[in-house]
Amino acid sequence: MNTSDTNQNKEMGQLTPDMAGYRPSREWWPDLTNHRKIMLLHGITTEQIDKLLKEYADICCDVKKVPAAFYYARLPEHPEWVCLEFPNFEKIHHAQNFETYQNLLLWVSDQSDREFCLALPEQQNGPLFFSTVDRKNPYRDSTMGIYADRDFYFTVPGGIFEWGPVPERGFHYAGYMQSVLGFDTKLLAETGRCAWEKTEVVLNFGEE
Repeated sequence: MNTSDTNQNKEMGQLTPDMAGYRPSREWWPDLTNHRKIMLLHGITTEQIDKLLKEYADICCDVKKVPAAFYYARLPEHPEWVCLEFPNFEKIHHAQNFETYQNLLLWVSDQSDREFCLALPEQQNGPLFFSTVDRKNPYRDSTMGIYADRDFYFTVPGGIFEWGPVPERGFHYAGYMQSVLGFDTKLLAETGRCAWEKTEVVLNFGEE
């Protein structure tokens, strides 16, 4: 396979042995438009979430204003965990959608002690998305995760999305969340019984 074919495969999202370190154009960042995007946050109050959402909206200064409703609630049987529903911005470019999703995770992580994003596809055969804050980074300005069985890294300064190594085998989501984050995926069933609170803000997006 020549270099042009390899790069085309990377852009199309296909696995290649040399994918580690590759930075695709924004057009080929994960498209989570048709996913249910949530955050699970540990050690944070709903009052803190409300305040953080409003502060996040206040620092946005781009030209395109988009109303956004965020829903959040403590898990009924495990109130130490809060679930935050991320809006589905269908008219926003998927790269901006992804970027805001990760930026907001970093923003709220300032008040939580454990946190992660989990985006569930509407269709069963769609790729699952998982990310968490890279707490080894002293600047706390990056996330790491997995999408379509590929590791990735995202850094806020410069908006850098980078593929990591291609795993030899499928990622064990449930095992990682249990062992590293102390979250049992069975708790996701509790989100159907939550008493949701809502915060409405206006977010700003630039032209893509």
